[in-house]
This record gives sequence, C-alpha cells and structure tokens, in this order.
Amino acid sequence: MAAHRRYTVPGRDQTEKGAIHMATVSGVSGSNASSIYGNRNVLSGLATGLDTESMVENAVKGYKTKINTLKQKETQITWKQTAFRNLTDPMVQFTRKYTSYTSSTNLFSASYFDNATVTASNGVNASKVSATGKSNSTVKILDVTQLASAAAYRVSGDRVTGSTATVPTVTAVNALDLNSTVDLSAVSGSLTLQYGGRNIDLSFEELDLYQASSDGTASAVDAFVSGIQKKLSAAQVSNGSGELVSAATLVSVSKDASGNIVFGDAQSAGNTVSISAASGKLAATLDITADGTETMLKTAGLTSLTVSGLKGELLSGKSLNMVVNGKTQTITLPAYQTGNADPDAAFVTALQQSVQSKFGTDYSVSLTAGGQLQIVGPKGSTIQLSSSDSTVVKGLGFPDSTATSYLNTSAELGALLSTVSGTGTETLGNASAGTMQGTALTGVGTITKKDDGTYYDSLGQLTDASGNRLGTDGKQLYGYDMVINGVKIGTYTRDTALGTVLRDINSSSAGVTVSYSRITNSFQMQAKETGAAADVSVTGGSSNLATLLFGTVDGGKDAFGNAAAGYTAGRDAVFSMEVNGQQFTNMTRSDNNFDVDGLTLSLKGTFASGTDTAVTFTSTSDTNKITENIKSMVEDFNKIMTSLHSAYSTQPLTKSDNKSRYEPLTDDDKEGMSESAITSYEEKAKTGLLFGDRDLSNLYSSLVDVVQPYGAAAKTLNDMGISATYSGGVTTLILDETALKDALQNNPDEVRDAFTKSSGGLMTGLKTVLDAYASVSSATKGILVEKAGSTYSSLSLLNNTLQDQLGDLDGEIDKWQTRMSDKIDYYSEQFSKLEQLTSEMNSQSSMLSGLLGGK
Repeated sequence: MAAHRRYTVPGRDQTEKGAIHMATVSGVSGSNASSIYGNRNVLSGLATGLDTESMVENAVKGYKTKINTLKQKETQITWKQTAFRNLTDPMVQFTRKYTSYTSSTNLFSASYFDNATVTASNGVNASKVSATGKSNSTVKILDVTQLASAAAYRVSGDRVTGSTATVPTVTAVNALDLNSTVDLSAVSGSLTLQYGGRNIDLSFEELDLYQASSDGTASAVDAFVSGIQKKLSAAQVSNGSGELVSAATLVSVSKDASGNIVFGDAQSAGNTVSISAASGKLAATLDITADGTETMLKTAGLTSLTVSGLKGELLSGKSLNMVVNGKTQTITLPAYQTGNADPDAAFVTALQQSVQSKFGTDYSVSLTAGGQLQIVGPKGSTIQLSSSDSTVVKGLGFPDSTATSYLNTSAELGALLSTVSGTGTETLGNASAGTMQGTALTGVGTITKKDDGTYYDSLGQLTDASGNRLGTDGKQLYGYDMVINGVKIGTYTRDTALGTVLRDINSSSAGVTVSYSRITNSFQMQAKETGAAADVSVTGGSSNLATLLFGTVDGGKDAFGNAAAGYTAGRDAVFSMEVNGQQFTNMTRSDNNFDVDGLTLSLKGTFASGTDTAVTFTSTSDTNKITENIKSMVEDFNKIMTSLHSAYSTQPLTKSDNKSRYEPLTDDDKEGMSESAITSYEEKAKTGLLFGDRDLSNLYSSLVDVVQPYGAAAKTLNDMGISATYSGGVTTLILDETALKDALQNNPDEVRDAFTKSSGGLMTGLKTVLDAYASVSSATKGILVEKAGSTYSSLSLLNNTLQDQLGDLDGEIDKWQTRMSDKIDYYSEQFSKLEQLTSEMNSQSSMLSGLLGGK
C-alpha cells in the first residue's frame, strides 16, 4: 500500500516541533503557530513589517488543497479495500469449510454423505463382523473359517544370557563360601584427577581385587597400574567438543623407573595431570596430600594391593534391595555366625526367611551344587537385586552390582555377548549364541585433531591419528552388520546398547517389529503385515548379528532345514460371502479389514455357515451429524448474503447542513477533535463506500439464482426442507430440520445428489459462483480478490486494482508536494530580497537622518 504522507515542505514536516521561526517579531504577529518555512532561516517581516508567512501560505493554499484532496481519495480507497476483504474473507472460509476435499465437513463431496452413515451388523454372529461406510450392494457374510494373522517368531532371551533356567532365576557366578578369606582392596577409596580443567573421578571399592603376585612391591604396583587403566577406560568425560569419551583416551598411566605410578597426557596436548582429591585407604596407603600439585602416586608404602578378611564378616548386616514384579523391598543380610559348622547353609536359611517374609513362599533361596547363591521365583515373575554398596551384590558372588532374572536390554552388546580381542581382530558371542568376527572400523572423511588432542572424523566419530574408529575404552572399534528380511538394519559395535538395536529394527523398512518380554524372557519378532505372504526371515549365519541374537529362521525353517522352534506362519483370512444374491466361497484376504463395494468389513471372529448364521448389514445416515453441518452452512450462507446486499445497497450518508457527503478527515480537520469524535465521523464517512458496486450486485444475483432453482431441482430441495425466502429486501435460505432428517433417513442418496451432483447440485453451484469472485488458490484469482486482494493470499495484498490506484495517487501527491515546495522556495527568495532591500533603505534613511540632525 502506498504510504500516506502528511503535508510537507522541504526540510520540515508540518508536525515538526522546534524549527527556527522568526515570523513573529515585535509589532508583527505571525499567522500560524507552525511556520511553513521549515528549517529555512528567513527573517520574516523584520524590516518590512509584513506577515510574509501568511502571505506565502495563502499563495500556496491551492497546492495544499489539492494534496489534501488526493490524500482523502487515498484514504477512501484504503477503506474500500478493507470493506471488500471483509466480504471476501467469509466467502473463502465458506468454500474451505464446505467445498474443500481436505475438510471433514465437505458438503460438496458425495463420500461425505456416504461416510456419514451408521452401519449395523445383524444376526447371531453380528459381533464377529463389523462394517463402516455404505454400499449399494446387498452384502452377507456367510462364514469366517480363519482370521488373518501375522507371521511371528519367538526366541528365548537365554540365547543371549546363556541361562538354562526354566523359571525366573538369579544365579551367582562365584560360590558363596562365607568362611573364605576375601582379598579386600588395600587401596579402596576415591581419586580425582585434573586434566585440562576437567575432573576425572575414579572409585576403588572393597572388592576391586588387584591381586598381587608373590614377587613383592613391583608386582603390586604393576597390578594397580592395570586396575587404574581399567577405571580410566570405564570413566566417561567430556572432550573439547562436548562429547563423552573414555578417560583413557585423555589420560595415560604407567610405572616409572623408581616404581612410582605416574599420570600423563595421552593426547600429547600439553595438559598436566594432577591429583586434586583422594580418600579412604587409597589416600592413607599412598600418603596422598591431594593439594593439586602431585602428578604421581608414591608407592613406597605399597607392599600389597589386598588385605585379608572373611566374606561373612564383609556381608554381615548389610542391606540388599530386592525388586519383585516392580515392588521394592529392603532385605537385611543375616549376621555371620562365627564358628557355625555350616555358615553358608545357615546364611541361606536366614536369607530365605527374610525374602519370604517380604514376598511370600513362592520365592526360594538356595545354593547350587557348585555353592553359588540362587534365588528362584514362580513362572511369570521378575526379580532384580541391587545395592548402593556394590560390595554386597558382588560379595554374594554376582559379577556386577545389579543382578536380574531377565535380560537387561539397556546393556551394551559387549557386556551381554562376551568379546574376545586378538591382534587386529575381535569376536562377539558366547557358547549359546555362537560367535561372529567383527570388521575393524575406520573414520569417514577428513580426520581432525581437536584442541584437547583427540581425533574425530567428518561425522564426529572418535578416531585415532590414523583414522581408526575408537570405542569408549579408547581401543579399536569393530562393526557387526545386521540384516532382517533382506534389509540391512545397520552396523553395530560392542558399545551399542541392545535397546538401540531393537528400536532400529522397529523403525526400519524390514517389515517386522521386535520386542522383549521380561515376563516370558523372550524376544517376539512379528511381521508388520498380516497374511500368508508376510514372513520373518533371519539368515546369513555367523556374518549376521541378527542370527547371533535371534537365531536363524527362513520360511519357517531353522539353519538345518527343520521347522524353526517358536515360528508361527502368517495366515490369510478365509470366509464366504453373498453379494446381490451371488455366493463366493472360501474367499481369502491378507487382512481382516477389506472393502466390498464401498462397505468396509472387519472380521473379528470365526463362525460356521448354517441356517440363520449369516451376518447382514443395515446402513442409515447419521442424520444428526449431517443436519448440524447443513444447518451451519445455511447460517454462514445467510450471513454472506446479508453482508453483500447491505454493502452495495446502502447509500452514503450526507451532512444535514449542506447535504454534502462525509469525506475522510484531513490532518488539519483532526486538529482539536477528540478520538471519539474522529471515530464517530469516520464511521459515517465509511457508510455506503461500496454503494452501487456492479460486481457485488452481480455476485448477489448469481447466488440468488443458485438457491432459487426451477423445476425438479427446486422441488427436491423443498422436499428435504431447504428453500429460499425473501425478507427485508434480502434473499436467504431457511431450513426445516425435521424434513431434512426425514429425507436423510428415507432417501439419503437423493439428499447427497441434491448437494453434490455436477449439474444443479446446491454446493456445486455455490462453489462455482464463490470461486469466480473470491478464489485465492488458483492462478487466476476471483474478481473481488483481483480488485482488492485477500488476507488469505499475501501476494494479492500487493497486487490488486485498488492497490494500483493507491500507487498512482501516491505519485500524484509526490508531484504536488514538489510543486508546492518549489513555490515556497520562490516566494521565500523574493521576500528575502525585499527584506534585504528594505533593510538597506532603512539603514540609509537612518544615516541621512543622523547627518541632518547633527547639522
């Protein structure tokens, strides 16, 4: 839209304050409180005593009047744009709501009426077949002998864990043996290293056994160096790129010539590694001051990494968290009975009593033949053991601080399936699942060295300087490919969590979903599609990670060509039906949901054919839904008709004193008026803006023709309760809801056709007319949109007929403002010369008067 300008002169806007103004001098009063001279330094009337500003203003008054007239036309056109848009916007909303295929209330679509039906199943087997939609055919389902199902494959999680238990069982790895002497760490406690501004926290617990050989101090130090390296490999720290990496990639540890343990920068990045904190036996044994200056561990006092103690004394009275089926209870371990002939048996008996007091007699605690502690629950239960003190679970003989009766899908593949690394090789697997040799991974693209000395490829993956991919432990990473149903799911490593693998399978295009059940301790792999053609296929032997996790299955066969245990083939639905009196027996569909001549059937159960066993269907229109939509359409249409008629038939208002029309106010007119007075005046000035507009009149007439058809079309609409009425000079629609519901109930197809048929359909006619005048989606916009633009088409707001007129007016205003400015400059120059001549004459007169007076 063109900018609306206020009356200006060069160098000054008329509203500007503080301009130099010298038109008012002693004895001469300026005619205007705001000078038309702007920033010109004109000595107005100083010598002549003339009110030159008023004289100049009167001289250019015609120009100012012309500019104000043009600006009033601009304002009027802008008002017209808004008035047209206020008419077309409801039309756009109408067509989008009632004639758009993306709308759920599309009365222009035959499918809307067909789908807005309630289809009931009839007969003794009605619950076994449901239907939606509407069909012109008579359909009966005579029998359903088989439902469609998806191929499925179930395999025990024991394949991964290696367990052979048939009920939920948590079994320790090492024997309990409470009388045994355990080697507790002589260096238990915590150690905090500082590297490049980062803290690396290492914790050494009671059962971190760094067993020293009998060779003395040197062997103990070597064993401790190895233990520290393991802790560094497990610790996760943030590198210079903000990514978590193994602390072993940043910090090195070794034994120097004096036998002390020294720390260094594994990245050779110039960072100093110092000890900032230490606690427990570790601080005492190695005499650590932890003042931030130490860079080594002095090992003079380290004669052994272990101290002896009885396992029973270690465990006595400590707490164990036991979670059964999601319910957590705290179990206090029994006191160690010194001198008891069989302390292990007494411990187990007491522990079982404690467990059963919390969870019932279905849970038992015992020792295996090898002396390992074992907790067993009933089939269908889950058991988890954990403790905030990791020495408890480990002391009972479990390898980790948490033990479960089920597979931990959060665990990494390397922990679930043991990894064996050789020179340039790595093997993943176990005795139960088999083994798979990995492929050494290399980085992608350019290898970049970060400021902290670490290396990354172009994908941000950790590498060494040679471009070899590294794992979280800082060692060479190996990849294992997974393929299911012939689709490669991805390449995984020992650092990948099993849960990540399962999620990738489910989001892939392999056509299967896989889940793990703690209750059944099994993986369930199922085809996403039902039917006999859908399959679950895992092949490839030891070159496919999927066979390692799930075994081999292909066409229901295992790797040896036998029927695969746990495999269920997909099946087609089998049924018989009758359509318009013709029977079709033993029909098959791959899905339980299918279409029969527009009727969508859903098979839910099986039944045999017999006398009066067939399922039939009755479809009725959802009269309430359709009636409410048509009622809403009629209301919206009537609002459009009322607004249209008012817009072109309302005459402009005239003033009572001189019968002239209300024109837009100029800036001068608004001076001294209140906001409410301005608003009241402009409402009158906007009245009748579109009076007599031919386009609006033609649009109104065209819409009247649509809703007042002749002959059979008029009778059809009248019979269903829709008719036109003329009142107050406006034609609108009226709706008899009762008649419409009767028509929908008794003859829904006739109602549908009355709205949607291509020739004479009510919505067809309304859409045609409204699109011609208010379309915003086509290359050729509607007549009114071309004229004034629409808020539903941003491009049309800048490109319309009225906008072009505004542009022309804007150019005219610029021209007239330039002309007025030039005239002001001309008169200002002439008056300045007059002032100068008058001043010179006054000066000469004063001089002569002085000379004469002196004589």
